[in-house]
Amino acid sequence: MSDSTSDQRPGKGRVFVRTDICKGCSFCIDFCPTDCLTFSNEFNAKGYHFPVLSAPEACTGCDLCGLYCPDFAIYGERWKDIDARQARGKPQPVPPPAAPPAAKPGRQAPVSADPKGVLTGLHFMDGDHAACEGALAAGCRFAAGYPITPSTEIVERFAARIPMVGGVFIQMEDELASSIAVQGAVWGGKKTLSVTSGPGFSLMMEHIGLAVITETPGVWVDVQRGGPSTGLPTLPGQADMMQARWGSHGDYEIIALVPNSPQECFDLMIKAFNLSEIYRCPVMFMMDEVVGHMVERVEIPSADKLEVVPRKLTTKPKGEYLPFATTSEDLVPEMTKAGEGYRIHVTGLTHDERGYPAMNAATQDKLVRRLMRKIRDHAEDLVDVQADFLDDAEIVVVSYGITSRIAKSAVDEARQRGLPAGHLRLRVVWPFPANRIRELCPRAKVFIMPELNMGQMVIELERAVGRQAKVVSMPHAGGSVHEPEAILKTIIEAAS
Repeated sequence: MSDSTSDQRPGKGRVFVRTDICKGCSFCIDFCPTDCLTFSNEFNAKGYHFPVLSAPEACTGCDLCGLYCPDFAIYGERWKDIDARQARGKPQPVPPPAAPPAAKPGRQAPVSADPKGVLTGLHFMDGDHAACEGALAAGCRFAAGYPITPSTEIVERFAARIPMVGGVFIQMEDELASSIAVQGAVWGGKKTLSVTSGPGFSLMMEHIGLAVITETPGVWVDVQRGGPSTGLPTLPGQADMMQARWGSHGDYEIIALVPNSPQECFDLMIKAFNLSEIYRCPVMFMMDEVVGHMVERVEIPSADKLEVVPRKLTTKPKGEYLPFATTSEDLVPEMTKAGEGYRIHVTGLTHDERGYPAMNAATQDKLVRRLMRKIRDHAEDLVDVQADFLDDAEIVVVSYGITSRIAKSAVDEARQRGLPAGHLRLRVVWPFPANRIRELCPRAKVFIMPELNMGQMVIELERAVGRQAKVVSMPHAGGSVHEPEAILKTIIEAAS
């Protein structure tokens, strides 16, 4: 897009785009009040579609696109302001340069799992027990929890297994106590796990925010059930998905994984612990009642076949270590543990690199931006999806958790009927794979999203798709699962 003004001036203004730094988030398109922006079919050097002024006659130069752009890649300006600026002889303003992309977080090289925690062999076990075995294999040696259906079996097994492995389980008086106990254990040097379901997950949210700002790694398991409140304690739901992302207060990014089988409860639990150590943050593990209680074959490899990421502990001299110091190349600080002789101060207040409270706008800006960037800058590295029949799919079913197994059955039946259907299953839901969705938009005409809630992750799907395709939500209040026939019927209707 040329930066010079034109004698033919449609609309009341225009926009300027730095295509090279755009990350394709769609905020400018979503918030444009006159619908004058759309995504280009071209890609920039980062691999993202960037916005173009598709309806210049509608542009008012209001600059809402610039206000909402997180990367300062676009701004709007009215023609009269452009003329006035040029009459004063001032050069055309350009957006500030983008912050350099962060390098991959510095991390310890993966090591083999501790054989004491690995129950190698073929087993028939439910998802709750498999999740426990995954945590033990990942090196978790401390868990705190409070009994709540349908998650109790995880900590019951942990309590039975941990004396043979070497570690501690504590049943706390409530979810508040358990969610803070695990953080104390982390700073004592342990990998930790906390387990709950919907009502307890709500109680833990303040402490999850504390884990975010203190950069305390660990895994929080939510075996979802029907809600709100006590709801359906023994029946499935998937209505905590937005709570996992937005449940605590303040600005932050989160990582959340969703298994759909007992085998994945084991496999993805190891991945969840590894990610929590790599990014030094809490990781959410969003199961559901059906996956937690279904019994299937689970293959647990030998310890030498499992890669575990150890904690990135500092090797600096004690007088030089700052617990929250980072570099431009690595936004994740090194850790230490209490009792090693290092000076550490851990607080939920806005803090400087020493960990000491520094409650001012400048420190808040620096800290919050880093907490978000250390995950947001690596969102594409975190994408984990399973794709089926997407090469020619005009109808794409997007799903996660237990719903994905039913959706896959419906898509398989649709393919047998000759319908151009495909399936995209999310294994990591936060960060949401928006760019992967957008890559499908040139071919896909309809996206269908069944969920055991009244429409939560479909909001992210709609944001990613924008106006490029139709999005059909298939809500379900929980208590049971979708019938495959219902999803198949929606696919057939979309194809007609």
